[in-house]
Amino acid sequence: MYSHKTNINILTAVMAGHGLRDVVVCPGSRNGALVHNFNECPKFRCHAVTDERSAAFVAIGLIEATKRPVAVCVTSGSALLGTLPAVAEAAMRHLPLLIISADRPPEWIGQLDGQTLPQMGALQPYATSFVVPEVNTPSEHWYANRQANEALLCVSRKQPVHINLPLSEPLFQFTEAQLPQERIFTEHRPIAKHPLSDDLVQQITAARLPVLLIGQNEEALPYIENLEANHNILILPEHLANAPCAWRTAVMEYAEGLPEFQPDLIIHAGGNLVHKRTKLMLRKAPTCPVIRIDEYGECPDTFCHLQTVVRCGLPELVEQLCEIKDTKPEVLRWKEILETHKIEARQLNFLSPENHTALRAVQLCCSAVLQQESASLHLANSSTVRMASRFIEGGEYPVHCNRGTNGIEGTLSAAAGHALGTSGNTVVILGDLSFFYDSNALCNPELSGNLRILLINNGGGGIFHQIAGLNSSAALQKYVAAGHNFCARGLAETYGLHYQSVNKYEKLETAIEFLMQTEATRPVLVEVFTEQ
Repeated sequence: MYSHKTNINILTAVMAGHGLRDVVVCPGSRNGALVHNFNECPKFRCHAVTDERSAAFVAIGLIEATKRPVAVCVTSGSALLGTLPAVAEAAMRHLPLLIISADRPPEWIGQLDGQTLPQMGALQPYATSFVVPEVNTPSEHWYANRQANEALLCVSRKQPVHINLPLSEPLFQFTEAQLPQERIFTEHRPIAKHPLSDDLVQQITAARLPVLLIGQNEEALPYIENLEANHNILILPEHLANAPCAWRTAVMEYAEGLPEFQPDLIIHAGGNLVHKRTKLMLRKAPTCPVIRIDEYGECPDTFCHLQTVVRCGLPELVEQLCEIKDTKPEVLRWKEILETHKIEARQLNFLSPENHTALRAVQLCCSAVLQQESASLHLANSSTVRMASRFIEGGEYPVHCNRGTNGIEGTLSAAAGHALGTSGNTVVILGDLSFFYDSNALCNPELSGNLRILLINNGGGGIFHQIAGLNSSAALQKYVAAGHNFCARGLAETYGLHYQSVNKYEKLETAIEFLMQTEATRPVLVEVFTEQ
């Protein structure tokens, strides 16, 4: 039996009609009837997460795993505000995240009633807000249906959306035998087979050293190998681009003695970039026109030379670029240069084993993921995502990171959500601050042994010790880097994890074998202690 609240039933039916399947639900009374409906409807799969901030990042992990929109349902009051970090992340990466909040009736907002605050617009500017009001007339039913449909269409366009439902008491009467038959809006989005104009094709063809630079990217690129074989453009994907040849960007970042890099055309696609040196080098280069490829028509001028924005997806672009068959000598030369420096970039700074325990642990873990079928890798921001870039070829297994906002929050939760959405191993590498900050992700009995956690514990934010000038501050260790002597063993025992610690370089291989090969019914955690 479903709720007696018509607006709840309308929303439930419209969500099911739009194909939404996963709902992360948070505890609360005001949203209890919503949670009841989602659990009652066979179309949905519910996941219970107590912490709203963690819940929203769990939803992001589910989106990454399933490639489908995911909803989060929270109660009224400050619970909604806890989802904001993940909503901002979803906005920056164009992820289809739906936040559903129960609310008090509008007449009680601002009247010192329990758990009330202005919820409409609370997630702006990162999410578009819709209201599905209580229904008493046919006109109100039509409006509620339209609001629900418009919200779900926005989600399908890969943007975060907030739906607010005001609910008056009584809340918990489950009297409806079935959901209403609601109209469902559909949307047709044609895809251009040749998104580049003839003028742009001519510009690319005439370039001496055109570069395709790809930032963070979640979608598959089926034609990228064909484009690489044509030798008509130098492909420089980052390791978060999930494309072959990602090692080249790491070489650009870490190798010494490279010739001066002077492309005369940049085709820029994808999201945020990790490699700062490469980004700054291209900004300072002589004027080099940039063609931005952006499905949403946004125009970030990352390299300060933006000339043209092409509104299309990356797969369509790559397919058209494959039709350009002329081999360019300068492209071949730079492929050979980068190949020559490949080993150097991966071994840079291996001065002594004792000082590079963390880097070696990351290297072994990345290699171990490669040996597993259907495994994926999640990386925390700051040091971790940079260390891993040295060892990822690109396109061999999915690589994920909360790189939209570059924050430390939500790494473990997103990995947990991904593990819930797939049967393969989800491996996450993160530092101690990211781990302890997001440890509520482990408070989830649904998690199983396919979540594998490599924790690099150097007693604080190690990356802050690498920033020029900060070493002269007495506040660095205690306040900026948040120095500590915490250990994850107690949390592992609390949440029933399989745990092992290691603090010796020569024992890392055994520890990574434990991480990746242990048969487990709960997540596996290896904690590597190292110096900052």
